[in-house]
Order: sequence, then structure tokens, then C-alpha cells
Amino acid sequence: MAAPAVRQVKPGAYVTFESRAWQVAAVAGASVRLVDEQGQTASVLASFLFADPTFAVVASPAPGVVPWGLLETVPARERERALAWQRHIREIETGLPGGPASCGMPRPEYDPDKRSMAEREQAKADELAQLGWPQVSRATVRRMRARYHAHGLWGLVPRRKPTRATGRADERVVAAVACPAIGSP
Repeated sequence: MAAPAVRQVKPGAYVTFESRAWQVAAVAGASVRLVDEQGQTASVLASFLFADPTFAVVASPAPGVVPWGLLETVPARERERALAWQRHIREIETGLPGGPASCGMPRPEYDPDKRSMAEREQAKADELAQLGWPQVSRATVRRMRARYHAHGLWGLVPRRKPTRATGRADERVVAAVACPAIGSP
């Protein structure tokens, strides 16, 4: 049977290693791929990781961690928006934008010890509205949190279908209007 730490070190988990906060990006055999807050990566043997005196599992994995490179296929604007949502959701849930592995003090409106989840969600909706984010309500914040918990960062990427110049008009109507009638001058 695997040790508890070994079972918790899966993609998405936050760990400390060499006195730094990391997120587990991948586990392949005996190798663990880590990413720090600045985006630097490290590939470490699991036995070396577990032997480090500062090693600890800080938080459980987020569901649906995006596979390497898949997020790069998303347009930059949508990718930046998803990453921004992730920071906002982490702040709502932990009080800190960097998540549970980050340090610092929560802002008063996001302190989990002093505010309910509903109050923190409303504070975030108000903050985003003041920043000019369109149509952000507490319901939107709740929905984005649910998507993040169900699908991880990938759940925060917009799933809109590509729009057409003709909008939702039936293709037969568009074809009839675009093609001149037979016998017309």
C-alpha cells in the first residue's frame, strides 16, 4: 500500500520542496514534474522529492488539471482570462490569490476566518464589476467556482461556439437571400 504522501502527489497538488511552493504538473513513473509560482519547472525523482526535509503536501489536487501544452492552443486573451479567474477563485476560497501554498495575509473581505463563502463571493463580484468585467454577479462567481472544481483551469476557458457573420439565421434563409432569384434582372 502506498504511503499517504505518495497518494496525494498527483497532478494539481501543491507541495513544498527545497523550501519553495510548487504545483505538481505531471507524474510519470518515478519522476515528478513541478512548476513554481514564476513558471520555472523541475523534474525530480519521487524518492528525492519525499526525502527532502522541507517536503510537504500543502493541498489536494484540483480536478481536471490541463495537460501540458493544451492551454497553449487557447487564444492568448482567453488563456489570460482563465488564469485571472483562477487567481480570483483561489482568493475567494483561501484568502490568497496564489492559493494555499502562497504566503501573506488575506485581504479583509476574503479572509475565510472572518467572512462566509457567500460574503467572499459577493465581494469578488463587486470587485470585478468595479474593474470593468462585464456581467459579473455572485451567481457568475459561483458558476466559475463550480466549473473550476469540476474541470480545473480548463473549465475556466470559454466554451463559446465560433460565431458566423449571419448570427443564428437559418442557413437556407441566408442562401436564399445571398443568391439572386432565377429570372430576375
